[in-house]
Amino acid sequence: MIKKFLLSTLSIFILTSCSVSITSELDNVSISNVSKKEVSKPEFIVIDSPNRSERPQDTKISAIVLHHTATTANAKEVGNFFANPQSKVSSHYIVDRTGYIVQCVPDDKVAWHAGKSHFNGMDNVNNFSIGIEICNVGNSIEPYPDLQYDGVIRLVAYLVKQYDIPLENITRHRDIAIPAGRKIDTSNNFSVQRVLEGVKKVLDGTYQPPIPSEPIPINIPSIREIITKNGENSLRVIADIYLDNETRTKELEILNPNVKDIKYIPVGTRIKIPTDYSYFYKANNLNTNLFNLNKFF
Repeated sequence: MIKKFLLSTLSIFILTSCSVSITSELDNVSISNVSKKEVSKPEFIVIDSPNRSERPQDTKISAIVLHHTATTANAKEVGNFFANPQSKVSSHYIVDRTGYIVQCVPDDKVAWHAGKSHFNGMDNVNNFSIGIEICNVGNSIEPYPDLQYDGVIRLVAYLVKQYDIPLENITRHRDIAIPAGRKIDTSNNFSVQRVLEGVKKVLDGTYQPPIPSEPIPINIPSIREIITKNGENSLRVIADIYLDNETRTKELEILNPNVKDIKYIPVGTRIKIPTDYSYFYKANNLNTNLFNLNKFF
């Protein structure tokens, strides 16, 4: 009896060990080997951004960085903003609240989305990543609609399959920005786990798209207010954190004339933040009619 018990126990141990080993190996296996299913690129609109550069020679696309747009603007309006050289930022893709997608920079070029960053032992994450902006004001209150998640999931699944990107290399801007804590996107109420689970289902052919629904109304004023915390000690830093773009400091100067020293903001100061691009165009004396729609794919 003891001998049988020991043999049974040993068999269970071996089976368990093999199971753990197989699961561990699958985590590191390439996407192309896991999924034989073809994943089509979702339909998209092109709004070209000049804010781009060449990828370093022989650089493999190996990461996807998720952002929120920090504005109430829709994806086309964000695309217009990226199309302006004075914005000095861009991303490869923007996913609207209703799920449609805008592409601003071709995949083989560097988009200017990550800034000072570090991931998987490498600096300058822009060089080897795809940047995806998700339309949301970024206050951790505005919800991310089902159709928007659907757009993100389909796009990420395509990119993962196309470039053989490991799922663990799908990350958020806040997790790669340096110094740590410099960024807050994506906001706390965005579920990366939901995206990962959806991507896995697309890859294995079991994904069920959400039932179409009415868009969620955006009842957010054009200006919101934050109270500064430790580290938020200048308008430049505040623009970098809450507008995801330090070059938008001028807008904060216009909205906060009471701030006497833009380079020193005491903790606990109330600061007004724009939630659309109207103050960007005002601050830079620009025409807002810059829509540069090229083609629908």
